[in-house]
Amino acid sequence: MEDTSKRILSRRQLLAGTGAAAATGLTGCLGQFTGTTSQTNEDVTLKARHFATNGVEKFYEKHATKFEEETGITVEIETMGWGNAKQKQLNSITSRDGPDVEEIASTWMPKQVQSDAWMDLSELGLNLDGVYDQPTNVAEHGGITAGFPWFWGPRGHLVHQSMLDEAGISNQPSSWDQLVEQSKQFKEAYPDKHLFGLPGANNWAVTQYYAMFVWQAGGKLLSSDNSKAAFNSDAAVEALNFYKDLATKYKVAPKASAEWDGPARDSAFINKRIAGTWASLNTVDRVVNEGDATRDSMSVYKPPAGPNGQSSTFYGVNLVGIHPWTDYPDAAAKWLKYLMRPAVNADIASMTGFLPTIKSGFDQEQFSGPLYQTFADEVLPGAKTFPQVVGWGEVEGTIKNAVTDVLTKGVSGNWSEGDTQAALDKAVQQANNILSE
Repeated sequence: MEDTSKRILSRRQLLAGTGAAAATGLTGCLGQFTGTTSQTNEDVTLKARHFATNGVEKFYEKHATKFEEETGITVEIETMGWGNAKQKQLNSITSRDGPDVEEIASTWMPKQVQSDAWMDLSELGLNLDGVYDQPTNVAEHGGITAGFPWFWGPRGHLVHQSMLDEAGISNQPSSWDQLVEQSKQFKEAYPDKHLFGLPGANNWAVTQYYAMFVWQAGGKLLSSDNSKAAFNSDAAVEALNFYKDLATKYKVAPKASAEWDGPARDSAFINKRIAGTWASLNTVDRVVNEGDATRDSMSVYKPPAGPNGQSSTFYGVNLVGIHPWTDYPDAAAKWLKYLMRPAVNADIASMTGFLPTIKSGFDQEQFSGPLYQTFADEVLPGAKTFPQVVGWGEVEGTIKNAVTDVLTKGVSGNWSEGDTQAALDKAVQQANNILSE
């Protein structure tokens, strides 16, 4: 993937740059941090690096300026594409050089903590009081608080409520069985549409949806001590078979959905070819902006419970940490403390389209209204994420291969009894080899 690195000049630099010198600075240094000739305690420039998430640069334009006005500390941002981010961070960790502050991908964090990539925020006087328990549990890893979870994206059961009302469906599907029964009722009103749909084999997040089914069925991805893979249990097999059967046996979802990528699912949901899906709450904004739905015509529920009675959902979370090679740990701590203000945390969540990690963020104006409040009260308590273990990325790859194999066999008519167990057994063996390294 092409390197999408960018930088934002501080307000002080924009005011100071004039004539040809300013033009050279704006064009010749694009994609790199702005150099400084001398810095004192009264003129500190922090360098921050983040993933190229929509809204992050806009957030920095607003809040780096406010922070500088408040403290005199300048914060510059460089963004990186996901395709080169892991290598960029590895290069910095190896050379012990790079930005002072950086965004952390939670699945990469265990290996990075082992490599002493992040300062312990608690030693800098920072704590995560008021943050939801789930992202806090991710942040506290390897005996340290490695970062501040600055936004997260749990999946809710999003629906076009107006379509369900038309079909006479007034309640959320509380179980897998009820989802199937409601689909039959929905088909009577909308014979050419489907009640539900998820991305499938061609979506990079297919493992996240499979994990949701596994948890809902009472299964686990790894053993209790995270040393062995456990996603070939009876519950895990039942979970993958149900995922497949939604589009084949039960016809709750379109048959094509078993091979959908993310945009295909989004298009179906926006255009009301499916009435519901599991997605982050920012999907509501896309549906409203690109379709004919309104926020009042949509609802969010917690996902239905599986055979074990649990309504579990997946969440992803990114954090912000401080590297130990920074020359300005106190200034960096001040910046993170600023990010931890509820109103500021709500702003980054709102600008990126995700959710605040601080509970009181839902008291802010951006997150008022029934959709957000229902999400906070009903969906977030059941949110889980992937195990925080070294090698998880490779383990996830083995899961993806097994899931996509079963889904594609299902829709092509080539699946037979025992194929799901065999695919998961093979993936578990591969995963155990990874975990034992």
